[in-house]
Amino acid sequence: MEGKLKDGFVAELKSRCSFTQIASKYLELTKKGRTYWARCPFHYEKTPSFSIDEFEGFYHCFGCGESGDLITFVKKMEGLDFMEAVEFLAKSVGMEMQFESQSDMVTIAELNKQKKQAFKALYDAKEFYKQQIYEKTAIKAQQYLRDRKINKSSLENFEIGYSPNFKMLVAHLKELGYNEETLMNAGIISESKGKFYDSIAERLVFPIYDTYGQVIGFSGRILDSELDVAKYKNTRQTIVFDKSRAIFGLKQVMDAKRVQHFNYLILAEGQIDVIMLHQYGFQCAVATQGTALTEQHARVLKKVCDKIFICYDGDSAGQKATYRALDILQSVGLKVKIINIPNGQDPDEFLKTKGKDEFQKLIDNAEEVMDYKLRTLAKSTNTASNESRSEFLKKAIDLIKTLPTLAEADVYVNTIAKYANVANNVVRESLNNAMSSLNKTKQTQPELTQIPQNFSDAYQKADKMILASIIHKKPYVNDNVNLSFVNTNYQRLYAIIESKKENGQEFKISDLYDVFNLEEDKDIAELVNYQFSNDEEKEKQEYLNSLNVNRMRYLEIEIKDTETLYKNATDLTKRTELLNKIGSLSKELAMLKSTFIN
Repeated sequence: MEGKLKDGFVAELKSRCSFTQIASKYLELTKKGRTYWARCPFHYEKTPSFSIDEFEGFYHCFGCGESGDLITFVKKMEGLDFMEAVEFLAKSVGMEMQFESQSDMVTIAELNKQKKQAFKALYDAKEFYKQQIYEKTAIKAQQYLRDRKINKSSLENFEIGYSPNFKMLVAHLKELGYNEETLMNAGIISESKGKFYDSIAERLVFPIYDTYGQVIGFSGRILDSELDVAKYKNTRQTIVFDKSRAIFGLKQVMDAKRVQHFNYLILAEGQIDVIMLHQYGFQCAVATQGTALTEQHARVLKKVCDKIFICYDGDSAGQKATYRALDILQSVGLKVKIINIPNGQDPDEFLKTKGKDEFQKLIDNAEEVMDYKLRTLAKSTNTASNESRSEFLKKAIDLIKTLPTLAEADVYVNTIAKYANVANNVVRESLNNAMSSLNKTKQTQPELTQIPQNFSDAYQKADKMILASIIHKKPYVNDNVNLSFVNTNYQRLYAIIESKKENGQEFKISDLYDVFNLEEDKDIAELVNYQFSNDEEKEKQEYLNSLNVNRMRYLEIEIKDTETLYKNATDLTKRTELLNKIGSLSKELAMLKSTFIN
């Protein structure tokens, strides 16, 4: 969704939402004082360390350090981006999205209308397909499901359906009042020579969902192997279906995640693999839809979990796809491991022959990315000859030299030596030379402009303590103190706090999330997650000391600025005035330094 939200809309939206009421849909909450506690949904834990402050409007986990406001919570739980999460919350309290310009509102309103009609049509199409799977015309489909050992529970969970012919769906949806334009926009029907037909006719049908749990399209599998057509056919690109983002099994994973709180995903190749993984208890399995893995797919997956196990088929095509997917997944910050299925099998085949426990062992023994890359490289190279061995060593060194440190790269020296059948010191020497050459290259490159260090660690520590105390509303905070900050984000934050005070409004921690991106603005995130001491008297003294440090920094800057003005002044009266000011400021600075409590 494009367009800029109207000023104040997000704040009003959050004020209308009950954080705990929404969170209770995902978590079992226990109230202690004004804080609600639960087991963290973002990492596994036995005892609750996840807290929600309803009044301040934010959450924090003392176990894994995750924190955020209500919108951040919904983003992570539902796998949405910011605008989608805002829309999700707005719908929950019956608010209309409000945008800055009228043109944005009109354009978005028309697009939303078309999308709403498409979603409704797709839902009704899904219901039609679901019903058809039980009819006599679906004998082939029913036999296929039996042959693949897909049970009734999976059939219902994934809402598998069937399209009996080219005409029935079109007639059914037109009876429900849909016109051809709406059905074409949704990708449900196609047109040829003025005639409209079911886009995935005579196929087993798998609905595909978005992160809202809405049907966005279908994937149809042909059941007659003798027909010279593609095995799978997917909904074409539409206003709601984007194959570069579409993920099969997403709805089922999101539903399961709310109950199980798993912290990883299994990425498989096809629908049947995903269905069987879920059927055997691995309800964190998904597959990309109708295209090779893209960066957009990876970003959608990262919204759900930050750890992923690739489990593509064990054949050569599957292994090539695995190798290609590694860099894409890692590029968006996902932690990746590879599940290796022996004998060229796919997950479906392995589960049916070996069972759940053996597959769990494959997960437990999943391979690290660099181990996989080196093993794959060794497998594709004949190291019997000196020339091939030398080529393998060069490629292997090129791989590990990209690691952040020499120590991390050195871990793989033994592995490379074993594959190449050479001594460890040969590999280590090649590695040292490569890293040395890399460092020299870095040194000869022009340095990037460095952000100037505006103040010392002591000043940073003091400013952090002051602002953390203010936003967390510590009882010793003095509201009548004039403060100054050099850090740009601290300046913005303090200005927001002062503005709210002047307007008679109370500052809440959740307000931070409307202004800052706490994933990027780490200095602000540190304030939200600030670790105070358990000794209130010591904490108070630290705050008072920090006020003195803040004032000393202000005085030092003010003295220097005044001295510059004094040097450039020509008027005697003005020079005298500035000189007196320097003396007064210097006197206050000296007094603060002499009375400073360590």
